[in-house]
Amino acid sequence: MRPHRRYSEEEKKVLLNTVARAQEQSDQPMSWILTELGLTRSVYYDWLGRGKEGGLTDRVVVPRSPLAALPEEIEAAVAYAKVRPRDGYRRLAWMMVDEDIVYLSPSTVYRILDRHDLLYRWKRPEPGEGRRVPEAKYPNEVWHIDLMYLWVKGRWYFLVTILDSYSRYIVHWELALSMRAQEIAEIIATALEQVHGKRPRIVRDNGSQFVAKEWREVMRHFEVEEIPIRARHPESNGRIERYHRSVREEAFGDTEVEDLYQARELLAEWVRYYNEERLHSALEYLRPVDYYLGNPQALLAERKTKLREAAARRKEVNKGKKITRLVNVAPVLGRSERGAEA
Repeated sequence: MRPHRRYSEEEKKVLLNTVARAQEQSDQPMSWILTELGLTRSVYYDWLGRGKEGGLTDRVVVPRSPLAALPEEIEAAVAYAKVRPRDGYRRLAWMMVDEDIVYLSPSTVYRILDRHDLLYRWKRPEPGEGRRVPEAKYPNEVWHIDLMYLWVKGRWYFLVTILDSYSRYIVHWELALSMRAQEIAEIIATALEQVHGKRPRIVRDNGSQFVAKEWREVMRHFEVEEIPIRARHPESNGRIERYHRSVREEAFGDTEVEDLYQARELLAEWVRYYNEERLHSALEYLRPVDYYLGNPQALLAERKTKLREAAARRKEVNKGKKITRLVNVAPVLGRSERGAEA
């Protein structure tokens, strides 16, 4: 949907005269003439009536609701969305609240972006029929592990990722030189040592690395339970499959990776961003670190308070009272960018 075109008073006069001449010089119906000029009947007759009264200058629009978004809020939301074209409207809404850019609900942000043709739409994958993975109720109860192939300058490397099911937090990752069972077993052992005696249940596929003697020895040593997914059905391990898809699309994208060291640097920065900054749709648009190490309920309550207070101030502005601006007038920057400038 295109944003509505605004015409100056002079342009409106020209268009009204054009309609009048077209009616005199052609047999075309009014509807055809208006369509050709890109006008609706309601707009035309509004201009015609106002022209007779001598005033074609745009009137000040009174919001339909006292809670309607203000022009400066709309401007801030549009500017923020334009520099983040791949983020959905819900994520953008909560990012703006958390970064104190503007306090608008997701539904309001949706309408603004829809009017400005800025909505990002992606096709949600169809759910598969795999073995059911238990729903985790707290951090380090269930982990997912998987491997992703990564091509770097003429050879394959293997990204091994361990993801916490409850928080989607990346507990541990390594870029391995091979898929040997011994190397994979050492990686999971390192991750388990980092959580100090916790025994998460581990969701994994049926690859040879996960049924080898070296892997089984680590499982016995740490006394952890495994949850193997159905053979040839990666959708059953969908949480980490989706994460690896994001890594491929967002961490690397079209980047020409020169060597193993650059690949590791890109991955380290991506994991930090994913864990600490990127809002996750499955976590009520909080960050994985908020669920893994923080207090998500307190953060959700803080957001509600911000929206409630902003709505009250917006109501006063729309009623015509002077009040502090509702948007941050600083340049639209992400957390990391603002931190770098500080």
